[in-house]
Amino acid sequence: IEGRAHRYQLPRVFSTIALPMLDWGWPLRTVVLALAVWSAAGRHLQPSDTIEQIMGGYGVNVEEHRIVTADGYILVAFRLSRPNAPVVLFQHGILSSAWCWIENSPDLSPAYQAYLMGYDVWMTNSRGNMFSRGHVVLDSWLNKEYWDFSFADMAREDVPANINYILQETGQKTLTFVAHSQGSTQFFASMTLPETKQFLSEKVNLFVAVAPVTQLKHQAGILLNVLTKFKLGALVNKLFPYGFGNVGTAHKATSLLCRATFGMVCSLGVDVVCGISDHDDRHALTNVSAHFPAGVSVKSLAHFEQLIVGGGFRDYDYGTNGNMQRYNSERPPVFDLRQAAVPTALFIGSKDNLGDPTDEEYSAALFQKNVLVYNETYEDFSHVTWIAGKEKAFNLWFPKFKNLLESHNPLPRKGATTKGGSLEPEPKSAVEVTLPVLI
Repeated sequence: IEGRAHRYQLPRVFSTIALPMLDWGWPLRTVVLALAVWSAAGRHLQPSDTIEQIMGGYGVNVEEHRIVTADGYILVAFRLSRPNAPVVLFQHGILSSAWCWIENSPDLSPAYQAYLMGYDVWMTNSRGNMFSRGHVVLDSWLNKEYWDFSFADMAREDVPANINYILQETGQKTLTFVAHSQGSTQFFASMTLPETKQFLSEKVNLFVAVAPVTQLKHQAGILLNVLTKFKLGALVNKLFPYGFGNVGTAHKATSLLCRATFGMVCSLGVDVVCGISDHDDRHALTNVSAHFPAGVSVKSLAHFEQLIVGGGFRDYDYGTNGNMQRYNSERPPVFDLRQAAVPTALFIGSKDNLGDPTDEEYSAALFQKNVLVYNETYEDFSHVTWIAGKEKAFNLWFPKFKNLLESHNPLPRKGATTKGGSLEPEPKSAVEVTLPVLI
């Protein structure tokens, strides 16, 4: 039995003993198939799986790196190592982690495919998620000071720290920054900040935003609408200013329910946050559920609530007095996208309930013409199609992404050498993978 997201084979006991029994009538057939499904359920991606384990099954060498920001947060990055090759950094979105780039079928997973193209791939993790809970001084457990951050702090600290570390580690002069959802939000903001915009313009050869999020005036995600309608973001941030959606026992239960319902629970869960479409693969969503949600600060949700209520694309609002102390103005400053200088490509979904195309097209119009190198809205793509889409959807957008990479961050010609010496042999083709999903 085959599905798009990985391959599944019935255990031998079902093929040699049980399958012949299917002719005995529908009651026994139902029982046999139910047992087969139950057997397969344990072979999905599990919360206990590691990135090293899964990528090792693809024949990829994975390195784990710890990156310390200027304000003391310890971020974990996973490297699909290809020394001396051009670098592509993949940054996940809200409530997610580095897992999002490799949870679909291998031939539909963006990070793995970039590696097969010949790139040195790095998958970073935002502060506060399941991998990046460390700090040089603070403990993350119910520590208000630790969780006092939103995407604006990631823009100021995480983005430059990740880029600087990766370039120093690889010896490359520039890299490509690929981001999904909130990952794009933090980079958009970082491109406009006085302290980081010059650094980014020198170190990033291309910024690719899939499911970009800036303004949220037209967003239709149920979760943020509910938070905003009842002003829950600000309230919860006062009562529980810590982390939200952290991995634990409830997380494992969600993963199990997702598998047991053939991905329907996953689809409903994703729909609540950002919407889904017919382009999204339930098998891929099942795998996503194994490591989602991966955690976020409540302050981040409160910041998004502020953008919905107040409009625009601004820094965090601390109230009139707090703003005067922090920004020397009554309102938080705008992240002015007219200041952006990094070549930028926007991949927008017409059915994205979080990064609504109306909002993103408004933001796109702010970019200088020589900065916005690509801008396309893909029909019927949801917020997650880019990472959990079907083959047809992947083949619509990834070739264009590939062309952008080859244009702005080209691979060396075959047989060429770099500062570090000869390049590794030509990228290996995808290996046969047996990471099954429920069919």
